[in-house]
Formats: sequence, C-alpha cells, structure tokens
Amino acid sequence: MFQSGASTDPRFDTFYAGMVEQLPAQARAERALELAINRFAGAPEYVIQQADSWRGQIKPTDKLGALIDTAINAPLIEVRMAGFELYLAQFNLEKSAAEVERLLGRMREDPEHAGPWALRSLGVMAARGVERERIYGELLQSTVDADENSRRWAVDALAKLGGSEIVKPLLSIAVNDVSAVVRERAFCGLAQSGTLLIGERYLALPGLLRIAEDPNSTTQTLSWTFQAMREISGICDLPEEASVWRAQLGESGLLESSALDVE
Repeated sequence: MFQSGASTDPRFDTFYAGMVEQLPAQARAERALELAINRFAGAPEYVIQQADSWRGQIKPTDKLGALIDTAINAPLIEVRMAGFELYLAQFNLEKSAAEVERLLGRMREDPEHAGPWALRSLGVMAARGVERERIYGELLQSTVDADENSRRWAVDALAKLGGSEIVKPLLSIAVNDVSAVVRERAFCGLAQSGTLLIGERYLALPGLLRIAEDPNSTTQTLSWTFQAMREISGICDLPEEASVWRAQLGESGLLESSALDVE
C-alpha cells in the first residue's frame, strides 16, 4: 500500500491502452503521442509499434503537427523516435529504399518548395534506420548547396539522422558556412536538437573548445560555442573564457572522448 504522499511514474498500462484503442486512428495517434510526451512509460514504444498501421489512416493536422514537433524536441530519445514515426505515418511515407528514391526525386524536381520537406523527411527516415549511408551522403551534398535554405534544412536533417559521424561535419559547418542562420543550426544540432546521444554530443566538445580558443572566432560564434558547451556538458557556472573551460573540461574527463577537430 502506498504511504501518504507517495507517487509512481505514470505508465501506459492496460487501462490507457484500452482507452486509446477505442478511438479512431487519428485521435488514437494523437492521444498516444500525447501520453508519450507526458512520459507515460510504454507509450513511446506503443506509438513506434503501431505507427506503420496508421499510414493512410491519419493525416497532417495542426494538432498532430504540434504534437510531433513537441515530441521531436522532447528530452527523451524514445519520445523523439515516436515523433519521427508519426511524422512519417502522417504523410503515408513507407520506410523503404523506394520511398527514399521518391523523396530525392521530389527534392531535385522542386528544390524551392518540396526541398525542405524532402530533406526533413529523409533525415527522419535515416533516423529510423532506412538507407542511412545513402541519405547521409545526400545530406552532406546538400550542406554545400548554393541555396542557403537548402543548407539550413540539410543541417537540420543531419541532426535528425544522428550518429557520431555527423559531429565532424556539423563542427565544420558551424565554423565555415557563410550564413549565420546555417551556422546557428549546426551549433543547435550539436548541442540539443536531433538524435545525438549524450555520449555522442561529448565528441563535439574538443572541437567546440578549439573554436572558443580561435582568435578569429566572432563574438556571435563564441556566444553559440559557449552555449553549446554548456548544454552538452551541463556545466553552467563558468565564464566565457576558453582557458577556464579547457581546465574544467579536462578535469571532468570530457576532453578525452574524441580527437575530432575542426578543419
């Protein structure tokens, strides 16, 4: 028996599962994702397991879109993945090589209008394990596109793809892209967005520190750099001085995780 004041973590148990199963597909998807966002244990897994069956039965709406955006930016990686699954389901995108080919075709045929959506969809697809190597290569190509908007969405898609292989490209973009918007998105991808695990984010710290130590770094670049290091390391009480950060990160063992550097 629970004592006064005791509580338990919410769970997506048979009661909630039964309640959700009685709803039409659209409402079922929305409610299940809402419970996942609210950290009901088991709800993200339910969404991930059921999402394929909802393709063709659900559609993009303002409510579902807002829930997906919230899920994709949630602290828990499993909630982000549940959001990705519903993102694909709402557009009836199947997780297949053929679908990847169709998305690439859309991107090339209409880069201005379809390009951002296609890039985002490709990043989500790769995050769910579909054609990762091919999509990674395509996204890298798009990060050097002449069009700023294409580069911005390619950076966001890289962050969604995740994996340690994206750290070095994002560090390079954060320093070298001519667009402040694109550079900021690269810093954000390293620090908090996308699907990098915390251990993978640690890989960026040596490169970020070198940016902080570079006398050619602008005031804005330094601001983004120190903010990224704060978010990754959880160290929030240091001044924006590279030497202080080097000492603290070294003492914490956070400079030993990687030899990645900025080229």
